[in-house]
Amino acid sequence: MIGRGRFMGDRLQVGPNWVHAMIGRGDSGEHGEPGSYEDLGWNHNYRPDMGMDWIHNSMGGAVLTAMGSPATAVSATSITCTGTPGWASNALAGYRLVMPITSITTAPVYTNVLGNTTGATPTIAIDGWWIGTDVLTSTGGTPAATNAFILLPGQGPARFIGLTNDATAYSVGMTTLAAEIVANGCNRAAATFAHTATAETYTLVKTWTASGAQTVHRAGNFTGGYGAAGGGALAAITDLNADATLANNDTLQVTWTWTLPNAGA
Repeated sequence: MIGRGRFMGDRLQVGPNWVHAMIGRGDSGEHGEPGSYEDLGWNHNYRPDMGMDWIHNSMGGAVLTAMGSPATAVSATSITCTGTPGWASNALAGYRLVMPITSITTAPVYTNVLGNTTGATPTIAIDGWWIGTDVLTSTGGTPAATNAFILLPGQGPARFIGLTNDATAYSVGMTTLAAEIVANGCNRAAATFAHTATAETYTLVKTWTASGAQTVHRAGNFTGGYGAAGGGALAAITDLNADATLANNDTLQVTWTWTLPNAGA
């Protein structure tokens, strides 16, 4: 408050954020001539409470004071913690965790936290182990079972897109995609990020190739999850402008455009 009851402030407006979908027809010819394209049009996304919390936590750098480190067991999908950190169930969804592999000369790996249990020896669900060049590691990339780890301040970027044919009405309390697709080549996956310096937008683009018949009604933008992993923080959700009806070898491309404020006052 300044002066005589006057307030000086600024509002950070996010959006509108647009989602574009397009189908490339494969060799079946079931829903269109092979090699042709079907533009499904544009729709804007819906921001649930979890997505807005993700923005606040990311920009402000939310800090977790309890670590539960070192681990007592590590795999490609989970970490068993020590102590009693006092986390609420799934309080870690959306955070990033960094862990060494074996020695100080080997670069550490990171993972996107999908969720966590609570209690005396909680477990953290993860989406695998990634290296800095954005590659999901395979055999040999899993840290040793009793290594220490840190949960980074702030939450990780929302760069994964998941799909569903569910049409349940939106609500601000949504945290998942009901009946998320985990088959027919349309599993949740990392999108490709692009941003031009000084531009007010960035895009996330992902193309799926259907390995069987599949209908897609809705997409969700998440902080983690790969394949059938699920979990993570749901940043935004949208219905496609028109349902995508896919046959074997058809492709579906989704382009998610996030709009942030311009530079300047």
